[in-house]
Amino acid sequence: MLNRLIYLDRAYVSDLYEVVTGDSPGTQITRSQAKKAGAAIPIFSAEVSAQETRTYPLSTLAMLQTVLTELRVNPDLDPALFEAEMRSRYGWIEGELTVFKVQTTVRESRTGDKKTLASDAFFQILTRKCESLALITTPEYFASGLDNFIRMQDTLLKEMSIPVRAYVRVMSANSYHGQWVAVPFVILERE
Repeated sequence: MLNRLIYLDRAYVSDLYEVVTGDSPGTQITRSQAKKAGAAIPIFSAEVSAQETRTYPLSTLAMLQTVLTELRVNPDLDPALFEAEMRSRYGWIEGELTVFKVQTTVRESRTGDKKTLASDAFFQILTRKCESLALITTPEYFASGLDNFIRMQDTLLKEMSIPVRAYVRVMSANSYHGQWVAVPFVILERE
């Protein structure tokens, strides 16, 4: 499995591990209070936050091995059934992992030149039926080095199409290009 692993959301897997096994980690809650410059009414500006640190006696890869059986019973998702205002859908999706870049531009009235207002790059999964999911990813959750594909698309990368099977949470959110937005929890390279 290690050689097929592309992406692993460690927070989700450790939470699922706790639910599935009942094994609770050692937990430490730390509260901190931030101070802002300037006068403020204390009742409205407490700025208190809490951080939770959890410690398990095993790695997230070992946790994934344990919960993968639980994840595998979830259904394959059919993007044709997604609709506005739906509840989040959890399940598996198969397709090709690729990268894409989005730019927002305007044409200047005097010169006619295009001006880029914003741009960003994302990973996406294209299904066999030509539907696509735009992925909200965390760079640290990718297997070593794979998050760099985002940066490479502007310079070195000509084409990227990695066959994957991914366990995702699809939100009721669409991009301007008609893609459903999803949070991946596990992405495995297909054999």
